[in-house]
Amino acid sequence: MDKERKLRVGKDAVVIGDISGDVGDGSVVIGATDSRGNVILNQTMAVGRDAHAGSGFIAIGAGAGAGSDIVHAFHKIGKIIQSSGDTGLLNDFTDLCHELNKHEKDKSRIRMLWDTIKAAAVLNGAIDFVSKVSSFIASIL
Repeated sequence: MDKERKLRVGKDAVVIGDISGDVGDGSVVIGATDSRGNVILNQTMAVGRDAHAGSGFIAIGAGAGAGSDIVHAFHKIGKIIQSSGDTGLLNDFTDLCHELNKHEKDKSRIRMLWDTIKAAAVLNGAIDFVSKVSSFIASIL
């Protein structure tokens, strides 16, 4: 007689396919999705806490991003800040990215860091990218 397969899934965990056992908090586990043991991912998807994917892309993991205007805009903002040589602003941007990837987000800290970055965006030529990210930040706050 086969033992009954059990699955325990932690908080904010994602399980796709045939999986048994314990899956820890915040984990992404992908098992076989067909009868031959293959993993087939052929649709746009964002899997994991705060993951984002644009049309035709797959992003897997906490904070993962692919093919998304938001991910592209964050990347461009970071590059512009880095090239400005403003280490204080770069530290704020890095802190913002870390805070956004936390499970328990400090919304007041996110708001304060984002307000600082938005104010500097006008001076550094990143206003178009900041506009794209603002709606994402607002959805968190």
